[in-house]
Amino acid sequence: MLDWLRDRLAPRRGVAIWVIKQLDETTLHLCGAGMAEGTLRPSRRRRALAEGRFVGPIRIGDHHDVLHSDLFARLPLRESLRLINEQQAEYQGRRFRVSWVPERCWRFDGVLTSHPQRSDGQLRFVSHEDVEAIRAKTASREPDTTTDAPSRGWTLADKDDN
Repeated sequence: MLDWLRDRLAPRRGVAIWVIKQLDETTLHLCGAGMAEGTLRPSRRRRALAEGRFVGPIRIGDHHDVLHSDLFARLPLRESLRLINEQQAEYQGRRFRVSWVPERCWRFDGVLTSHPQRSDGQLRFVSHEDVEAIRAKTASREPDTTTDAPSRGWTLADKDDN
């Protein structure tokens, strides 16, 4: 069907996309299928998505939450990414391992890591927040060596053993 005819028949509907949270060398952190919504005509949204310059509302799956496109690394058109199975996808002429991003990480602003997880006897990779940098920061902190401020006449009472 021609794009202009599709725009005239359903001017308010979203454009089908895949939502990629993070793209690593070998791993594609995938939130799932979604819709690019907004006030632009669908043909203009499709063009902006294909050129990687779309800015606007994104709806993932059947969720009612509308998220902003800035939260995600890539928003390829549905036909630009081919999901081979739950573990692999083909995108931009390359094959990637798929790591599924749970809903709690959709708004996360940081690096994701991928961990294997068994579900119903099948191996699936799931993305998690990378907290190693936070752990390293807290581990490298020196203990607080400040002295206690004077108590202005107050002292702690010894425990009453009665």
